[in-house]
Amino acid sequence: FGACMFFSQGCWIGCPCNEENNFTLQENPCGYQEPELTARADLTFQRGAIPQNLTNNHPWRSPGTAIPLDACGLAGGSTKNNDPAGGFGNETIAGVQGFPGSKLNATIAPIWVAGQAVEVSWAIAANHGGGYQYRICPEATPTEDCFQKNVLDFVGDASWLQWLNGTRVEIPARRVAAGTGAWTKNPIPACSGVGGGYENQGCDEPQFAPPPGCDETCWGYQPCDACATTEIPAIIDLVRLPSTLPPGKYVVGWRWDAEQTAQVWSGCGDVEVVAAP
Repeated sequence: FGACMFFSQGCWIGCPCNEENNFTLQENPCGYQEPELTARADLTFQRGAIPQNLTNNHPWRSPGTAIPLDACGLAGGSTKNNDPAGGFGNETIAGVQGFPGSKLNATIAPIWVAGQAVEVSWAIAANHGGGYQYRICPEATPTEDCFQKNVLDFVGDASWLQWLNGTRVEIPARRVAAGTGAWTKNPIPACSGVGGGYENQGCDEPQFAPPPGCDETCWGYQPCDACATTEIPAIIDLVRLPSTLPPGKYVVGWRWDAEQTAQVWSGCGDVEVVAAP
């Protein structure tokens, strides 16, 4: 939990995230903008009792255009108390509400080889739909501007789901080419309805057809005692490092643009890149 709750609250397409509007769901403070993603196959929160146009200005509808509060997220999503959104920044590894993820101390870095495909993964604590991408920047400049200029390409048209017991299932990936680079749709549906299954409400059917191998114990909002959902598996992809990437120390950024909520979730990790032999 402590390493997970880094995100930006109050995010809308084409607009800097604004923590003064933490709990506004529908009104874009930068003015209404037409969403880039409109194809039903790309959307993740469009079924059940969803108010018309609720998600139109949420981050996933024009992925990458909401500007996060920090490229690696803030502990708890805001410098302000964000407990109603489950932020709890004081319980993260930073121990301080609103601490910027880009300022965390470096960790032991795995070795990656320029030009090679590498395995990356993420997992869901609360399912807000949307989609994700991976980026890379030199250790000294983990900024959103740098990350957006250095998006990593996904390899192939498959992702994998992996459960805690080690079971891994290959699934088709929905790659999405947006103006801000390569993205992949979150393949695990939440429950139908605006709450996505929060407190097990509206879980008679999923928002969209789940991938092969993901039954009612796999999809939903989050596992709970009263839910059919027992575990939401990790989502694994291959991404390729540029062959021209100079050797050195880097930060890999993961960005998840939510559709249900006005949030951008982020995670950063240290890697060392070496030249191919």
